[in-house]
Amino acid sequence: DALHALTTRDIDTIAGLGLRSVFDLRWPYEREEQPTAIPASHGHRMVHLMLADDPDRPAGKGLLDQILDGTLPEADDGYMADIYADILASAAPMFGTLVTHVADPDWLPALFHCAAGKDRTGIAAALVLSVLGVDDETILDDYELTNIYRSNRRVEELRPAIEAAGVDVEKVRPFLSARRPVMEATLRHLRDDHGGVEAYLLGPAGVSHATLARLRDLLLE
Repeated sequence: DALHALTTRDIDTIAGLGLRSVFDLRWPYEREEQPTAIPASHGHRMVHLMLADDPDRPAGKGLLDQILDGTLPEADDGYMADIYADILASAAPMFGTLVTHVADPDWLPALFHCAAGKDRTGIAAALVLSVLGVDDETILDDYELTNIYRSNRRVEELRPAIEAAGVDVEKVRPFLSARRPVMEATLRHLRDDHGGVEAYLLGPAGVSHATLARLRDLLLE
């Protein structure tokens, strides 16, 4: 879910995980608005990574802000797939840094997250799972779990505000959900434009062969 909304019970559960690092993929304004609730006393490293700034995005305005002010009145899966392709292009160094860190046992166990846990986080998870040899269908199933555990509830929580702004919830649902066709298109884009996930990580993301080998040694039985 969202780390700013952790309950005392949640924090106790997380303490039992023995996290050594938390990677926060959010913009600075997102971190300021919703500070992570995991106490520093847990002893983990807090690492701030983020994708390159979008010159077309209004300062301090996230997707929800733009939905509510009518800037983004609707979107389909193709639009979201284009956003994911843009993220892959602009955030390659960020994803490379993340993969490099989680290939180091001193940084594990690790947690990575963004604001809604589906776009930046979803792509990062897909990259890691794929390079570990997880098949596409399982990656897509994993991605869609966000709808079950967060997105569907979040849409209903936001419905009154969205409708009060005169926006049709169904026309913006792709913005707020983890839709299977979007990640399918993203995996296809990685194959067609980059030669696959491994080639993307070795190329634009700047990850070494040795790093990928260490990652597999650490995370595979």
